[in-house]
Amino acid sequence: MALAACDSDEERAEEFYQRGLELAAEGDEERARIEFRNALKQDATHLDARVYLARLQFKAGALRPAFREFLRVAEQDPENLEAQVKLGEMAFLIQNWEAFERHSDAAIQLASDDPNVRLLDLAKRYRSAVLEEDSAARSSVLAEAEAMEADFPDNGILRQILIDGYLFEEKHAAALEQIEKAIVAAPDRQDLYVTKVQLLNGLNDLDAVETELYRMVETFPDEQSYQVNLLRFLMSRDKGDEAEAFLRDRIAQASEDKVVPTINLIQFLLGTDQRDAAMSELETAIDANPDAHTLRALRASLTFEDGQRDEAIAEMQALVDAQGEDSNPEAFLNIKVALATMLATNGNEVGARRLVEEILAQDGNSVGALKMQARWMIADDNPEGAITAMRTALASSAQDAEAMTIMAEAYKRAGNSALMLDFLSLAVEATNNAPAEALRYAAALRQDDKLLQAEAALIASLRNQPNNVDILLALGNIYLELADTARAQQVADTLKRIGTEQAQTGANTIELALIARESGSGEVLAYLQNLADQDGGNSGARLALVQALVEQGDTDGAQEMINEMVAEEPDNVSFVYFQGLVQASVGDIDAARDTFQSLTEKAPDIALAWLQLARLQTVGTDGTTALETLDRGLQANPDSGNILWAKATLLQEKNDIDGAITIYEDLYAKNSASIVVANNLASLLATFRRDEESLARAQTISRRLQDTDVPAFQDTYGWIQHRVGNSEEALKYLEPAARALVDDATVQYHLGVVYEALGRRDEALVQMHRAMDKIGPLGSGALSEEVRSKIAALEAAADN
Repeated sequence: MALAACDSDEERAEEFYQRGLELAAEGDEERARIEFRNALKQDATHLDARVYLARLQFKAGALRPAFREFLRVAEQDPENLEAQVKLGEMAFLIQNWEAFERHSDAAIQLASDDPNVRLLDLAKRYRSAVLEEDSAARSSVLAEAEAMEADFPDNGILRQILIDGYLFEEKHAAALEQIEKAIVAAPDRQDLYVTKVQLLNGLNDLDAVETELYRMVETFPDEQSYQVNLLRFLMSRDKGDEAEAFLRDRIAQASEDKVVPTINLIQFLLGTDQRDAAMSELETAIDANPDAHTLRALRASLTFEDGQRDEAIAEMQALVDAQGEDSNPEAFLNIKVALATMLATNGNEVGARRLVEEILAQDGNSVGALKMQARWMIADDNPEGAITAMRTALASSAQDAEAMTIMAEAYKRAGNSALMLDFLSLAVEATNNAPAEALRYAAALRQDDKLLQAEAALIASLRNQPNNVDILLALGNIYLELADTARAQQVADTLKRIGTEQAQTGANTIELALIARESGSGEVLAYLQNLADQDGGNSGARLALVQALVEQGDTDGAQEMINEMVAEEPDNVSFVYFQGLVQASVGDIDAARDTFQSLTEKAPDIALAWLQLARLQTVGTDGTTALETLDRGLQANPDSGNILWAKATLLQEKNDIDGAITIYEDLYAKNSASIVVANNLASLLATFRRDEESLARAQTISRRLQDTDVPAFQDTYGWIQHRVGNSEEALKYLEPAARALVDDATVQYHLGVVYEALGRRDEALVQMHRAMDKIGPLGSGALSEEVRSKIAALEAAADN
């Protein structure tokens, strides 16, 4: 009976398979796929059914499902050439390089002369040329691909090589032609459309870009990011009316559910400073759809933004409580995510985390909840968990730029700057060079000293929004760093034409830097004087002139000017603050103390005034009075990170290390993204604590400092690496740190200790003497004693 049942399963599988073949021959490939799946349900080893199913998946452009099916074929029959070839081809297209190497090598071993296998070999050689940056080899492979195109007009690998090669050689027309052919062959491949838009954008063919963006919206109606990109592009071309008309047309075209397109319109109106119109549309929509909880949730969010937080949270909670089993599950979870966001913003992080846990228990793929969870994981120094969460989110929402940005933040916290840059770049691509993403990516590139790449990212974004002041300012700063005076002046001129206060201030800053570089201090002072004389005396320009006079040594002129300004406006706290700075700069410490003391009494909310007063009170004292001042400043400004920082520094100088660590722990809890806070906390933990728990925490916190070129950060990371047993790794950081921080005895000592640990005792002794020179013959304290002890031990070892 068992044998009969088995035969029956095989027979039924064969029946499904034959029916699938008939449907495929008739052109009904969708139903054919169903029949092949049915065959495999009856008999998972039915190889022919799996091969045909994989072929149909591949033909439909469903690369990942096709990859899975062909992989099962290859596992069942390793010598199946078609499976190995297709797996190699798909791995190339989805950039799974490990799988590409494995399956292409397997195919080459099976049949190196097979035409399709030769294509895999071509792809291997092209990838090698790209990785080795061998332009000649790249061009040679491209020529081979061109010669083979007629024989393989629809091959994905060949098409990808042609596209990439033409882009590299800037053969734009040929690249566009190949991209369009690829789109026709695989209309569901979103990356092809994105590549085409980017190329058209680079060619400044804005009409073609607009046409392509409309096409993407129509082709992928559920992909909201493409609609956002289209609207942003239309706005950049001053086509606000057309953008609004597009959104209203989407509402009109919606057959049943008009809520989502209505929300898109409302958000557009909000984003274009039409709040009254947006609220009117929202109320009208709620009246027409009283059971549309998503609309009511949006109203609650706007109420929250208006400052009525308790009322908004109560309304959102009521919506969550009202959701029944028949409600839209996705909309319900989105409302819960919005409530969690409100709770977190309102300071109830415990409630927000609990709600996010509930959401993920209901739907582990909730993108909004995963993003909130990932941000908390990053703040808690669990970047690995955040990376896993964002992989899940991106699997559900492949073009989510926020998820890509969070992924970049996670990789940054983990110390992987290369992958951080990769995901910031992907976020720029996903938003079609949106300003926020472009600025974030350019800032990271600039920090990595990749100025030309940063310039390219900003220029691409500027094409979408030519008058974006933030982008122009970032671009101007890059040109100043590159010493490209002509283009820096062009940016300044553009900012002047825009004419807003922010733009004019930015233009002045750029021109001032250019004058300082080209003409010297005299022209700088003249320029600032001219600015100060304009519009009845611009206060910002006058203060800049005062600062410049001090820097040029004209303290009498600076004092005379600031005193006049304070006499004119005695209640202007900025003028009084600068008066104190000038007094301190000329050595009139008592007068400066009195000025800042008066300012703290008159305006206790100005944290910088407390800082300056405390600094002046440390001159010639043990710092006790300064600590008392900082404590009073914290009473008036309890959330001031600057005052807390100053107090931690002063406690460290007074050797109250535990007190300093406590403050840095507090600062880190409030903002663990601050790399300077992270560095200082990790440094104190690794330098002054000897327990394993503190060292492990220091190591976790310091991971983001990997690959840093900032000397102070290099010292911290290097010393921690030595403490955990990686002295060879430590050396790569401590040597450049010691070269840069030649006057820092601690840094010199750290390098000496590492030299000693590596058996390089002569170099260790040299370093210890350098540290001792910086400490001085009268130096005292733990570091001084440790250095003297090391010198004695090293000299004794040398004598033996």
